[in-house]
Amino acid sequence: MKEVQSHDGTRIAYWTQGDGHPLIIVGGALGDHGFYAPLAAELATDFTVFTFDRRGRGLSGDTLPYAIEREIDDVAALVVEAGPAIVYGHSAGSMLALHAAAAGLGFSKLVLADPPVRAHGDADEDARARQAESAATIQALHDRGDHRGAAAFFLGGFGLPAEAVQAMLDSPAGEAMIDCARALPYDFALVGDGFVPETVAARVSVPTLIVAAEPAPPGARALAAAISGATLRSLRGSTHDLAPAEIAHAIRPFLSAAFAPALV
Repeated sequence: MKEVQSHDGTRIAYWTQGDGHPLIIVGGALGDHGFYAPLAAELATDFTVFTFDRRGRGLSGDTLPYAIEREIDDVAALVVEAGPAIVYGHSAGSMLALHAAAAGLGFSKLVLADPPVRAHGDADEDARARQAESAATIQALHDRGDHRGAAAFFLGGFGLPAEAVQAMLDSPAGEAMIDCARALPYDFALVGDGFVPETVAARVSVPTLIVAAEPAPPGARALAAAISGATLRSLRGSTHDLAPAEIAHAIRPFLSAAFAPALV
């Protein structure tokens, strides 16, 4: 484990493996660096892969009050350490990666895996209200220090039965998930009202790949349309469920294409 200092003084813990062009994995809501270690191992055959604990989770520190800009600074500090990097953002972490790319951090490529965004439609106000209600519930649980309750509420939102959620949180991986739930309000801040942040997306100027389960959800299609030149690829399942080897196989052609001369 190594550390890098963000602009506000927060220490961000990170790990590296492999050799080659740098690739930074930005994790999602309930995943620390360990959750992404298997994917990192798959990609480390071609890249120097950086995994890290986002602020407020794992071995990284935190500085209040939270702001998206502080998390962008965390990614910026890692880019300074790694050099111009490919960035793979997963789930809620894809929104952090998107904001960071829009801020012009000098990524060489961007992958957004299962971005949790909606396209506009006929029920926008209802969807916006549900998102705000969920964010308020997460914040209330956070303020009470009930991080297990926050994790359970979040996972239940994906339709998992209560018994399955509790079994997941009681499993060996559950401890890390509950720890990461300390920062769930940060993920809700990144996702915002839940719709494609078109203004942010329009500022992304690096080659971008968006991957999502087939058929690609309207939100993923809308995000691809909002990013100039973005490519959308449908996978047979969500990256939440696919094996790391399958994810790596699916994205490696895009990752390697820009560096083909160096990889031959």
